[in-house]
Amino acid sequence: MINYYEEQSLIIYLIIIIYIGVRRLMPRKFRKGRMYFWPIIYVLLLIFFSAQVNDPLILLSLLPLGIAGYFLGYRLLENNEIKFFFKNGTLYYKWPYSITLTWTLLYIIRVSLEFFALNSLTITIIDLLLAFNTGILISASIVTLREAKKFALS
Repeated sequence: MINYYEEQSLIIYLIIIIYIGVRRLMPRKFRKGRMYFWPIIYVLLLIFFSAQVNDPLILLSLLPLGIAGYFLGYRLLENNEIKFFFKNGTLYYKWPYSITLTWTLLYIIRVSLEFFALNSLTITIIDLLLAFNTGILISASIVTLREAKKFALS
């Protein structure tokens, strides 16, 4: 059972995550630094949560799942799935909804698990899914960087 302070913290945290998720669903100005910054944040969040499980086998499983997610994401996204357009001379990009929604939903579930005592198997499954999806997000950043170069040259 969570106390009042934890409940308020959870609500505030979820509002922030939902806000960020909704913003990421809209087209965004292309900034090269953003393509490096956010993947680092995703990886750090994944490591932070997964380290709490304290199971070396799970921690070792994160990297292969992230790599598998990267290669799957790269294959899926290299066929013009990321949309680019100019508005007022500024390059914008838009990722497919599925990438952002999946990560946001998994992250909300994972944060919620911190407040509600569920078995470690559920936490482990979410962490592994987050690792896979983080790999997809990293590939989306790489594909976005590669495709944006084409617009810079035109």
